[in-house]
Amino acid sequence: MGVVRLASDQRRHIGVLGRLQSAAERAELLALLNEPSSASEPLELDIYDADTLPAPITEALIRLLDQGCTLRIVAYRPLLVHCLMRLGLPVRQVSRHDGLTPLEPCRALVLGGSANSLDKILQIIAHLPVSEAVVFVVQHVQEDATNWLDRLLQVRTSYAVLMPQHLVPVAPGTIYVAPPGHHLKVAHGLIYVTRDRKVRHARPSIDILFEAVAGEYGKGALGVLLCGFGQDGVDGCAALRRAGGCVIVEDGDDCADARVLPDAARRAGHFDHIMKCPVIVSVAAAAVAGPQAEPGGELLDLFLEALWRQYGYDFRGYQRDSLTRRMRNMMGRFGLPAFADFQRAVLSQRPLIERMVAEISVGVTGFFRHPEQFRLLRDEVLPYLASFSVLKVWSAGCATGEEAYSLAILLDELGLLARTRLFATDINDHLLDLAASGLFPSDSLASSRADYLASGGGRDLTAYVERGGRYLKVGERLREAVLFHRHSLVTEGVFNEFQLILCRNVMIYFDREVQRKVLHLFARSLHPDGFLVLGPRDGLIQTAREEGFVPHFGDAQIYRFRGAVRHD
Repeated sequence: MGVVRLASDQRRHIGVLGRLQSAAERAELLALLNEPSSASEPLELDIYDADTLPAPITEALIRLLDQGCTLRIVAYRPLLVHCLMRLGLPVRQVSRHDGLTPLEPCRALVLGGSANSLDKILQIIAHLPVSEAVVFVVQHVQEDATNWLDRLLQVRTSYAVLMPQHLVPVAPGTIYVAPPGHHLKVAHGLIYVTRDRKVRHARPSIDILFEAVAGEYGKGALGVLLCGFGQDGVDGCAALRRAGGCVIVEDGDDCADARVLPDAARRAGHFDHIMKCPVIVSVAAAAVAGPQAEPGGELLDLFLEALWRQYGYDFRGYQRDSLTRRMRNMMGRFGLPAFADFQRAVLSQRPLIERMVAEISVGVTGFFRHPEQFRLLRDEVLPYLASFSVLKVWSAGCATGEEAYSLAILLDELGLLARTRLFATDINDHLLDLAASGLFPSDSLASSRADYLASGGGRDLTAYVERGGRYLKVGERLREAVLFHRHSLVTEGVFNEFQLILCRNVMIYFDREVQRKVLHLFARSLHPDGFLVLGPRDGLIQTAREEGFVPHFGDAQIYRFRGAVRHD
């Protein structure tokens, strides 16, 4: 990891490995960029792992451009591409999905497990959409035990469920369960039920069924190996992969003591993905639904649940129409038109989930946006709050930070900044990094200047936000006055008491239940003499009233809380 000078006869060539987290690496890169050179000497910068660049490095790159240097930036992370493009830097993205191959249409789903796998099998089957796919299920059970799995499945699915006899023709849209004491196979469109010898002490055998499905369905097979003991299933996973099928192994952390089998498959390397059960449920459902399945309805619900369980990002309360529209757009940009492939990519590759979160959670913002609200803050609200010895202000859902810096400017002009604790939070780490850098596109200056003046500003905005040619830069004093932190309005609670809370253009993306939950959070976070400012377009007037918030300036969306604080 680090910064390296790459060999090149024609140009300066610098490679950046790692995320530039150490001060020494950042200083080394800055020194290389600032080396004396002729303006005609081209520079290529290859950045492999970083999602953002520190502000001094970004500024150094812009200076090179302004000096006439031919600059070529190659980036491997989509978030970094977004970061650089917004400031007008020349960047080329190298797309990579880490070897992800789109799935063939799923003709057969095969599930295998042993101890602790019953609940997982039931959960997967219960959420499968009805399709023409065939489903095979094998679970290790004692030979003399009664296997009730077929009956348990019948009440959870609309598929036909059979514990088949020998030489039954395979029918689409049917689930076949391996009988106790018998191996289950499929070949040439027929089901075979045999009493052949045990495999790894097991009959029915996961290996036997997986190998048969591999031979019959090849690339059209999706295999899932769940919790259990022993090794039966490891060779079957290898056979499926050799035939071109996709293999998912359950994460051993889901299995408690029965992680022996999935861990053995993981060590053998015969898998495409290691996933937790909620993720398997979502991917399997989308695969069975087929390549034309849309990211909506229950498929979208399952995917959002998987995101929450896998990464802790909770979009389950977001408005579905907006989410569906954004998902379709991202599937196109990622080059993954099938929802199942999109899910596998996002749920297995961290850079893609970070890019997705960035695109879903980004809000429309700008310096002094909705200036009429800032004028009321300047003339009425903040003078009233000036009696507090320490003023605490929260910009919730701050996105790239323009609102938070606008508040800092306003507080500074009123002489309150020095005794204000100004917090700015967002769920999106990438946006917080951009906000903390204090760098913004220069083409926003004209509209930002006009909104600042409309808010009652008595100076020019460039007194606070310097213009550096291709970018705007917030002054150091204002940057140091804002404390940026990650915080989820949906899943996290109160972290301070505030006299002023702004949350604008955020809750419009939430459904009604989540809007009420967030308003409840604000009620518990607001000082009794404090104010809440919502977005003029959030459409929350009636909901805010029902949650105890009373409009203070007509329809300006500035509220006082006069209800009873609930602590549930």
